[in-house]
Amino acid sequence: MLLGLEKTRNQVETHNISSEDQITVTEIAQTVTQEMGLKNVEFKFTGGVDGGRGWKGDVKNMLIDTSKLKSHGWKPKHNTQQAIKKAIKYLLTEV
Repeated sequence: MLLGLEKTRNQVETHNISSEDQITVTEIAQTVTQEMGLKNVEFKFTGGVDGGRGWKGDVKNMLIDTSKLKSHGWKPKHNTQQAIKKAIKYLLTEV
């Protein structure tokens, strides 16, 4: 975030911060339950609409464009699963 602020030429400028991969909701849920040490967790899939999206207007697949921030020399340090694991570990130790 600080790099984007330093490199901004305009008063307001948007920079996307994201990993460069995609992950499914199921993989996110599995990662969270694993990192939390939960056992015998059952996931309930309630379906979706229009080819698997969660709700009307929801995006089925998302990959955020980070090219603007990368043009300033930034690159993600973690993929999505690694970031989720780090976030869960942090939340479990800080809460």
